[in-house]
Amino acid sequence: MGTSITLKALLEHLLAMDGAFVLCNAHGSLEFRGQDFYLSSYQDWLTIYHATPTNPESQSHLHLKWRTLRTAEVIHEPEKTPYLAFYGTPEATAEEPLLIWYFPSFYNWASGKTEIPANIAQHAAFVETYGTTFQLVEPPSPA
Repeated sequence: MGTSITLKALLEHLLAMDGAFVLCNAHGSLEFRGQDFYLSSYQDWLTIYHATPTNPESQSHLHLKWRTLRTAEVIHEPEKTPYLAFYGTPEATAEEPLLIWYFPSFYNWASGKTEIPANIAQHAAFVETYGTTFQLVEPPSPA
């Protein structure tokens, strides 16, 4: 079953790691990177903004309808930085993920693919704390 967590809580942990979000479909992909992200929630939406602009809507940002993402799984492939794949249902894990979040790169490509120990350790700590599979649950109802 994995770790039960709200999408908002999971994103808050991920944003502190300075990774990258990727949305893909048959027509292309969008990569969203930054070290200054913050999360805002409103009704069914979670939005990831850059903290630097005075008007958050004036710069690239990512709107996510939290109820469409129900499960997530850390994917490890040889010689690649792991990523967290988000799916609409537990049964959808055989399909392409709806959203991908890449952990900070394990490799410094400018230096001949040398390993970055701090990023590898950060990923290991995340997996040790939260595991590799996630059931995204509804947030508690306001009292």
